[in-house]
Amino acid sequence: MTQSDYLNPAFVERLMRQHAPKNDIRVFDVRPLAIDNSASILAALTAGLSDTIIGHLGLAVTFRSGGVRQTRRMVLKIKPPGSAIVAMLNGLAGACGGTLAEVYPTYKDLTGFLHTDQRELEVYGKLPSSLQPDIFGLLADPEQGTYVILMEYLDDVALMNSVLAPHTWTDGHIRQALDQLAVWHADHLNRPLPIDPTYWDDAPSRAYMTRLTPLWTALLDNAAQQAPALYTPARVARLNAIIRSIPDYWHELEQLAKALVHNDLNPRNTCFKSVNGASVFCVYDWELATYHVPQYDVVELLCFVLDTDRYHLRPVYLDHYRNALHQLTGLYADEQAFKRGFDLAAFDFGLHRLGMYMMAHSVSPYPFLPRVVNSYFDMLEKGFSNRA
Repeated sequence: MTQSDYLNPAFVERLMRQHAPKNDIRVFDVRPLAIDNSASILAALTAGLSDTIIGHLGLAVTFRSGGVRQTRRMVLKIKPPGSAIVAMLNGLAGACGGTLAEVYPTYKDLTGFLHTDQRELEVYGKLPSSLQPDIFGLLADPEQGTYVILMEYLDDVALMNSVLAPHTWTDGHIRQALDQLAVWHADHLNRPLPIDPTYWDDAPSRAYMTRLTPLWTALLDNAAQQAPALYTPARVARLNAIIRSIPDYWHELEQLAKALVHNDLNPRNTCFKSVNGASVFCVYDWELATYHVPQYDVVELLCFVLDTDRYHLRPVYLDHYRNALHQLTGLYADEQAFKRGFDLAAFDFGLHRLGMYMMAHSVSPYPFLPRVVNSYFDMLEKGFSNRA
């Protein structure tokens, strides 16, 4: 499809009517709006790999819904096929050279990116939540390789793309984010969800993490070679010890309740929007969502928003989140056990997410990543549960 096809009122109307068939929607006009695509890592890295449009289109849509005529600013997110992302990441691994270039192709379909095209649409379509942006339409056409999300234009918001400014996250912002995150996790904890399990066949498990041990080792070796100031010998030794202990620590993790976690929860994918005069935490880009202990999202968020002057507050915020989640579920009265789950989630985050981040960073540096890595190792070295 061309850009003019996406801007066609008939196409937008079809998306909106399929998403809300009871609202008798009629689209009268669609006008393009300027939008910044630079914050999308996957869109930026996959751009140019195919002839199709990938990224975000801004739209001003005039329509009637439920008898009310209105104009809303929207974003049409055009997603690359998961296979294109897999190919792109395989190319990045090759560019890194060394063991990673040799090992990565064996596991390229297992790193969580193969189903990114369908996964986000499943979450928005079947698990709508106040934590998400307003969604106006969804389209998945595997035969054409077209995956589209029509969502609200998040323009009048706070802390959007604030990854380079962690100091702007106040104590109030962090606590509010954790409170709303606890609601999501409680609602999707240890229960069957109406999403297609086909797209979650790579969810972490003891067998999965053990099978990918050669990849975790290769990712760590690459990080140590490319960024020795960040991945010091002591830090590398710590992560190598964690890799060797995967079967043991995952034996613990398999006993813990799992939720559908965002798995990319950081200021690149969040903001605070105003709803009826109240500030609401908003989380988007759900394509990496997976199953893990709920603490996993908290590990990532705190690594991104806490700089050196606030490292000491990590246990305070973790306990705030534990209390919020316990009030909703009644399952987390044991503070020490909860901290242990946090530590175990941090092990996986360091091996998988940071390993993949460092692979991309080796080819196209991310200015925010050194700070995040240092925050991670501060957390790892302190180990809240006091057990390795």
